[in-house]
Amino acid sequence: MKLSKHLMKNTSDPKHEEYAREVKRFEAVYGEDWDGTMVEYDNNYVTLPLYVFKAAGNGNLRAVLHWLGSNIKDRVNAKCEEGGSAGLLFTAALYNQHDFMSYLLMNGADVNIIGSIGASVLSVTCGGYVRSVVSSDDHNDSSKTIRLLLSWGAELFEEGKQLTKQEKLDVCGVLSRNTNAAIAKLMSSELGGRRCEIVSTTNTRSDLIGKTCVVAKYIKESNQYKVTMEFTNEVLLLGATSLKRRDRTPQDPGYYVECNNNRLVRRDFKSNEECQAFITNLSAHEEESAEVDPDAEAKAEQAAADLLAELGLEDLEDPSSNVSKKDKQSMPAGKKKKRGGKKKGAKPV
Repeated sequence: MKLSKHLMKNTSDPKHEEYAREVKRFEAVYGEDWDGTMVEYDNNYVTLPLYVFKAAGNGNLRAVLHWLGSNIKDRVNAKCEEGGSAGLLFTAALYNQHDFMSYLLMNGADVNIIGSIGASVLSVTCGGYVRSVVSSDDHNDSSKTIRLLLSWGAELFEEGKQLTKQEKLDVCGVLSRNTNAAIAKLMSSELGGRRCEIVSTTNTRSDLIGKTCVVAKYIKESNQYKVTMEFTNEVLLLGATSLKRRDRTPQDPGYYVECNNNRLVRRDFKSNEECQAFITNLSAHEEESAEVDPDAEAKAEQAAADLLAELGLEDLEDPSSNVSKKDKQSMPAGKKKKRGGKKKGAKPV
C-alpha cells in the first residue's frame, strides 16, 4: 500500500489509475491519516509467514501444506502482513489452484475473507479477470475459479461492504466490456454459478427433488436456468422457482480434497449422502487419533521444520514464530523466538 501511494503521485505511470483506486479504497476503511499507523487484530489473529505466502504463489504447495499441518483450522484464514493482508485463498484463486482452493474451503477458509483494500476474494479475482491479457487456457482457468467461488457462496465486497444488486450489475457490465461476456451474464443473474437444490419439478421427474446441481446459465426469455446435475452431469432446464441455493460447506461439499503426504488428492462420490458419510467417518477417525496421540501437533510442527530444512528455507522464517498465542504459550522456552519488541498486528503495505 505504501508503494501504491507513492506511485499514485506519478501520474505518468501506466498503472496510476489502478493504484489511485486501491489507495482510496484502503483509506475508506482505515482513514486518510493511516500512514505510519498499525492495523490491529484480535488476540486470535494468526500471521501468514512471508515464506509461506511466497511458496503458495510459486506453486510450492508442499511447503504450504506442511505449514498448515494439523493446525489448519487455526491457520487457514491467516493473513500475510507483507502481502497486503492477503491470505492463502487469495493466492490460490489468483493462480487458479482449484484443488488447493477447495482444500482450504473444506477446512474452514472464509470464502468472503477481506484483504487490506476491503475487497473479497471474488472481487479481486474478477478484477484480475478484467485487467489481465491472458491466453484462452488461462482465461478458462479464471472462469473456473470464479465458478468455484460462486458455488461456495462467494459474494462481491468492495471497501469492506457487500455490493448491492445494482453495484453487482455495474461490475458485470465492466466484465462484459472487457472480457468474456459469459461470466458477466452468469453473475448478473440471481442463481448464476451457484450450487442449488431442486425443490420442485414435474411429476415425471420427482426423483430430482432434493438433488443438487450447479447453475450454468440463465435464460431470461423463459425465466429458466440451465443446470448441470451433480454426480450424473445431466443437463436440464428448470424454472427459477424450482431451485434454491445450497452453497457448498465443509460438511456438504459434494466432493472432497484431502492431503496425503503433502499432496492434494480429490475424491468424487456417487451422491451427497455418500460424500457426507465419508466426511463424518473421517472426522470421527481424526478425533480418535488426536485422543490416542496427544503429541500429534508437536510432531507436525517438527515435521514442518524438517521440511523447511530439506527445502533450504529454514533461514527465511522460523515456522514456530507465527503460531497463535495459545500455541506460543504452550511451547518450551527454548523454542521461543524473540521478536525485537515488534508490536503485534498488521501494518499497511
